[in-house]
Amino acid sequence: MSEYQEASKTLFTQRSENISFHREDIEHGNYHLTDQHIGAIQAAFLSNRPLLVRGDPGLGKSQLAYAIASILDWGVVKAVVQYNTTVESLLYDVDHIERLHFANLQTQSKQNLSVNRFLKPGKIWQAIAPNSLDKLAAEVDGDIKPPHEKGGTVLLIDEIDKADSSLPNALLDVLDTGEISCPYTNFPIKASQEQHPYMVVVTSNEERLLPMAFIRRCAILDLTLDNKEQLIAIYNAHQFNDEKLAELSSDLVEQVADFIFKQRSHAKDYKPGTSEFLDTLRALSQFDKEERTVKLETLKQHLITKKQQRN
Repeated sequence: MSEYQEASKTLFTQRSENISFHREDIEHGNYHLTDQHIGAIQAAFLSNRPLLVRGDPGLGKSQLAYAIASILDWGVVKAVVQYNTTVESLLYDVDHIERLHFANLQTQSKQNLSVNRFLKPGKIWQAIAPNSLDKLAAEVDGDIKPPHEKGGTVLLIDEIDKADSSLPNALLDVLDTGEISCPYTNFPIKASQEQHPYMVVVTSNEERLLPMAFIRRCAILDLTLDNKEQLIAIYNAHQFNDEKLAELSSDLVEQVADFIFKQRSHAKDYKPGTSEFLDTLRALSQFDKEERTVKLETLKQHLITKKQQRN
């Protein structure tokens, strides 16, 4: 059974549960996977479409990619989108400064100044076509390694709504065909789900509308925070592997959840979410039990009651 077939089988039989994962900036993470999550993941993977995850900041959109990777035992390649991100920078880049530096060295031959020697594969290339990195390494006699050693990859394109609308439109062809056109290589760069399966997760805070053409080619998962029971379930997922969090009383956890929803109902600009909820609980867990109720009032001011700008 191929890695892709194994992944299809795993996701098709997946049930809602608490998933533990690793992230480069979080040693141990946990995610509460619901039936809604599972349905969206299955729809995206089995239709070979990107999963577009939309919702307010702090609802766990990015973490979902790591939870999926944990389920499949895959690696994650993360591309963080900025306002000036271009599709070219996500595919590949050429280090012209380094090339100029080598050009100024009289010992360098024309062959050593070939553009492909200064080619830097971008996040999308690394994620969907890692097998071609060996070909590039052989072509330039260099040491170019894949981003991880797992059998498949979850490509996380984070906060795509930060970029101009031209970016998602430009991504359509690459994500549809799995082919990257690069004039500096002598070999095709093409993804293969059988050789190295991958799944694309795209997140959006909906700061700006995405083009309909892009939405049309995605499976959609809209994350919302509707009641405090969701927060309690998220806490339960995280306290499973965190002894300090597990020490918090249920009354204290509910107090924090209630305050989060009170702030969300009154907030005019910034609405606190799961990030503020978990940050507050983690901070509380560092205090002695006798201090926690008193300290909560101070933590509310600094971790939950936030405004986009000062009055």
